Amino acid sequence: MKLSYAGAGVALILAATLAACGGKAQFTLQGTVDNLRNSGLVLANGNDTVSVPAGATSFTFPQQIDYGTTYNITVKTDPAHMNCQIGGGSGSAGHTVTIQAQVVCNQNTYTLGGLFTGLTAAADGTARTVTLLNGSTGGAVTISSASGTLGAGDFVFGTQVADGQSYGVTVVKPDVANGLTCTVANGTGVMHEAAVSNLILTCVPTP
Repeated sequence: MKLSYAGAGVALILAATLAACGGKAQFTLQGTVDNLRNSGLVLANGNDTVSVPAGATSFTFPQQIDYGTTYNITVKTDPAHMNCQIGGGSGSAGHTVTIQAQVVCNQNTYTLGGLFTGLTAAADGTARTVTLLNGSTGGAVTISSASGTLGAGDFVFGTQVADGQSYGVTVVKPDVANGLTCTVANGTGVMHEAAVSNLILTCVPTP
């Protein structure tokens, strides 16, 4: 808190000094960028814009603003396959010595799921379950016969998959020791700009 007050005090002294000389303090809109892997990011402050290249760790707007001018840095265009959020991007020039916004970008993520058939309850009415695993880091989903109608229904993994990331879905074998044998179709691929919903889990009575 003391540093914030000190910064504001320095800015006010600078503004007062320049005002006495007939001018206004000028401030540069700038900040840091984290995890920008793709191109296309454009930031805006009103009509002033700046394009930020992939891999950049900082940005600076071409136009400075006068002391006391309000600013609001926004994402005009997200980078390809990513979304970005801004922290500290609005305020009034002169409240602190410098304007330092923080831009953090993340890869877009999408759901992974599909349909199941043949997952019926046991003869005594007990629900049967099957667990699917998406690789070692993509999470798992447990599907119950109680969640379908006549052994059929849909399912979605709770863990989403990032754009450009591969997925590989398999059946966890211990869950199939209940009188059913289950297989997965369309279980491998690469996530790309849309949710995947064409996985098919098919269960049949174990011979």
